[in-house]
Amino acid sequence: MTDPNLHALFIGTVANGATKFVPVPIRYGRIGLQIAWVDAVSAATITLELTSSQADVNAAGAAWEWEASGVAITGPTAAAADSTLVNIENCRQQRARLKIVATANCSFDIRDGTAGDASAGLP
Repeated sequence: MTDPNLHALFIGTVANGATKFVPVPIRYGRIGLQIAWVDAVSAATITLELTSSQADVNAAGAAWEWEASGVAITGPTAAAADSTLVNIENCRQQRARLKIVATANCSFDIRDGTAGDASAGLP
C-alpha cells in the first residue's frame, strides 16, 4: 500500500492572518512542487523565497537573508479547491522555502515533486 503522506512537505492549516514558512528541498539544482488547497475557502499569497545563507527557515529573518525567487505562484483565491505546480530546473541557491501569508483560513497539501526522481538518481 502506498503511503498517503509520500513526499509531503506540509499537510495542514494556516489560520487567517498567519504566515507559514515551508522548507523546500533543492535537488541537483531543481525544485518541483505541487501546492494544493483542498477547500473553496482558502485564500493566500504564496512566495518562493531563496537564500544561500544559514538563515532560520522557520522565521521571517532579516530582509537580506531571504529573497523572492521571481517565480510567480498562483495561490488560492477562495473560489474552489485546486492546485498549482512550481517547477524550476536551474536553481543556483542553497536553500528554499515557501512563504504563505493567509488572508482566510487555509487548508494545504504541499508535495515535493523531485523526491524519488529516478531520472536524476534521486532517492
